Amino acid sequence: MRIKYSLLPKLRNLTNKEMDFFLCIAKVQDISGNIYGVHYKYICKKTGMCKQSFYNSLRSLSEKGIITYEKKTESDYDIVILRNDFSYPESFKEGYVNLHRQVFHQKKFQKLKANEKYLLMELLKRTHENRSSYQVGVHNFYKIFREMLGVTSRVLRYYIHSLKEFFSIGIKDKKYYMTYRHSVFSPMQKQGVEEQEFEYFVATECRRNRLQSTQQELADTANLLKQYRPMLKEEGKSLNALKRMLASAIRINGENGNLLNCRYVHKILKQSIIG
Repeated sequence: MRIKYSLLPKLRNLTNKEMDFFLCIAKVQDISGNIYGVHYKYICKKTGMCKQSFYNSLRSLSEKGIITYEKKTESDYDIVILRNDFSYPESFKEGYVNLHRQVFHQKKFQKLKANEKYLLMELLKRTHENRSSYQVGVHNFYKIFREMLGVTSRVLRYYIHSLKEFFSIGIKDKKYYMTYRHSVFSPMQKQGVEEQEFEYFVATECRRNRLQSTQQELADTANLLKQYRPMLKEEGKSLNALKRMLASAIRINGENGNLLNCRYVHKILKQSIIG
C-alpha cells in the first residue's frame, strides 16, 4: 500500500480511469509490488468504471511502463507494479507515499481529477509526510508544475484551490507555504496493511474456487498467513510458499463444498506445514 517517490513521475498526466485503476491495485499489492488475481469486477466495483475501461486502463498502464500483467484464468490477471519493490533491505528509506491513510479511501479524494491526485502525492513528498512545510516561491512553483504537468497557470490555480481541503496553503513574501492537514491524512485504524493484503489474497482464491464466504471466515482464514509466517520463516521458507500452501488448502475446501470453512482450511494447512 505504498508508492515509491521514484515512481511518481510515471503517474503524471494519466487519465482519470488510469489513475483510479493504478491506485486501486496499489492498495492491495504485496511487499514486492505484486497484485494477485485482479478481476475486472473488483476494479469496477471499487472505482465505478465500466468493463471496457478496465481493459483499456490495463493495457495503457502496461504500455506506459507502469505495470506488467499476465492472464492467469479466464477472468483475472496477475499484475506487477514496476519499480515498486519493498522486499529488499533499505527499500523503505528510499521514500514513499503511504496509501494507508484515510484520505486515500474517502470520496473527497476520489472526486479529484488525475492530475490533482498526482499533485497531492507530489506535495506529500515535498512536505516529507509532514516532517516539514514545503516552501517555494510563487513564480517558481508555477514554473515547476506548468512544465511538469503541461498545463497553464490558470489550471494550476484550479488544482491548488481543490487541494486546499487537504493542505494548509498560504502566501507570504511571495512564497507558498504548504503543510498537510493532520485531520485529513491520519492513518487508517481498522485494519493494517498486511491484513488487507492477506484478506484480498484469500478472497481471490475463494472467487477462483467458487467459494462463498462470510467476512468473519475470510478474516480468520487470512489470519492463518499471519499466524504461520514466523514459523515458516524460521525454517527458511518464504511468505509466497505459505500462500501456495494456503491456496491449495482453499482449493481442497472448494472441492468439498461451496462455503469457505476456516477450520477445515486450517486443518489441511497444518498437515501441509507439518508434512
